[in-house]
Amino acid sequence: MSAEQFKTKASDPDWSKRYRETKDLPWYLASIDHKVTPETRTLLENYSNIPAGDVLQHVRDIRDKAWAIRSYPCTGLGNFLNPMIPKCPAYGTIIKRLQSGDSLLDVGCFLGQDLRRLVFDGAPSDHLHAVDIVSHWDVGYDMFCDRGRFSAHFMEADILHPNEALQALHSSIGIISITHVFHQWGWDDQIAAGMQLTALSRPGTLVVGFQVGTVGENLIKASDLAKSDCYWHSPETFQRMWNQVGEETGTAWASEAQLKTWEEIGWDPQETAYLGEEARILQFVVHRTR
Repeated sequence: MSAEQFKTKASDPDWSKRYRETKDLPWYLASIDHKVTPETRTLLENYSNIPAGDVLQHVRDIRDKAWAIRSYPCTGLGNFLNPMIPKCPAYGTIIKRLQSGDSLLDVGCFLGQDLRRLVFDGAPSDHLHAVDIVSHWDVGYDMFCDRGRFSAHFMEADILHPNEALQALHSSIGIISITHVFHQWGWDDQIAAGMQLTALSRPGTLVVGFQVGTVGENLIKASDLAKSDCYWHSPETFQRMWNQVGEETGTAWASEAQLKTWEEIGWDPQETAYLGEEARILQFVVHRTR
C-alpha cells in the first residue's frame, strides 16, 4: 500500500463516502425529531435565534446537507444535535481555563457543535481552534446562523498527517477535545494520533473526549459495513496507549477514563445496537503531567 493510499484509508474512511447515496443503514434514523432535546432547543433558539416553530425543519435540512458530504453515524443518528463536551467531567474547568485565556483545539469538530456550546456557556470564540479531515464548517454556520460573530479558527487537515496550519499550533494548545475519532483506527494509528496531539500540547494540557469503547474484545475486525479493523478501548488499555505515547515522545500522561452505558450519556441503546452488545462509550480526561 502506498503512503497516499494509507493516508486516505486511515484518515478519511471509504465507507463514509460509499453510503452517501443510501439511507438504508443501521446508523440512519428516519426521524431525528426526538433528538431535539430541551438543551438543543435552548441553544438553537437563544444562540442561533431560530424561531421555535422552525427548529425541527431546520435540523432536518442540516442533516441532509451533512449526509451529502459524509455518511457518518453522528449524522444519521442525529447525535450532532447534542454536544458531547458538556458531559465531560472537566467541563467547568475547561470553561474557566478558556475564560482565563487558554486555547482549545477540537479535533474531528464536524459542525462545530461543541464549540458553539462552549461559546454559549461563556467561552470566547477567538480562543477556539477546530480541525477535521473533511470540512462541514459551512454547514455548521448554516446550523447555528453565526457567520460573522463566531471567531473560531477552522483548518481542514488530517491529524495523522498535519499540514502547515496545524503544525503552527505546536506546543500551544492547553485543551484538546477529540470525540468519536480514536475508535475508527487500529492501535498503531491511535498511537500516531496521540503523538500528533502531544506535539500540539504542553505540560498541563488536557485531552478530553468520548469514543466507542468495549467491555469485551478490544480488536474489532473489519465487516461489511466497516472495512477496516479498529481498536476499542477499556479504561486500562486507554491508559496503556497513553503510556506508549509518552514513551515515544518523552512525555507523561495520566488518564481518567470510564466506560459509560448508552443510557448514561442520554442515547437510546437500540439506536446503537449495530455496534454489538459489548460496546460502550469511553469517557476520558487525560492530563499531561510532563
